[in-house]
Amino acid sequence: MTDRAPQICPRTGAYLRPYFESLVARAVADAHTARMPLTVLWVDADETQEGNDTHGREAMDAALSGLVDELAEELDGRGPIGRMEGDAFAVSLYAVAPYMAERMAEGLRRRLATKRFRSAAGDFHLTASVGVAGLRPGEPYGNLLEAAEATCGRAKQAGRDRVVTR
Repeated sequence: MTDRAPQICPRTGAYLRPYFESLVARAVADAHTARMPLTVLWVDADETQEGNDTHGREAMDAALSGLVDELAEELDGRGPIGRMEGDAFAVSLYAVAPYMAERMAEGLRRRLATKRFRSAAGDFHLTASVGVAGLRPGEPYGNLLEAAEATCGRAKQAGRDRVVTR
């Protein structure tokens, strides 16, 4: 456990990046010591600028909150969720191998595909690209987060609304 008090994003309920990174740093140290798997998901909502332009910031904020709700439901308490950037979130999954995390990420994608969000401009869907990165022996936490983010970038480059694993 970290000495820092949890800082939570009021709009989504996810931990703010500095606190989340402290949790990942501790999880990496613990995983190395215990020789347990640790996997990070980097979840980036697709095309949010277009959504802001069409549906408005308030509707997109509600959709991002819905994304976090769907992610939490899919994870069933397996790990903390952090808000890394405006439309990007990460999850630290202790004792979860990458192949299991990949299944959770695919579950999130399917959940989002059926979820409808509302705005004055009409109903809309939100999709997400997800990068999955498993901790490698001796790898520091910063590299693990960077790997998950880079893997998510590959998912976006491959056409969005998909999961890519390192």
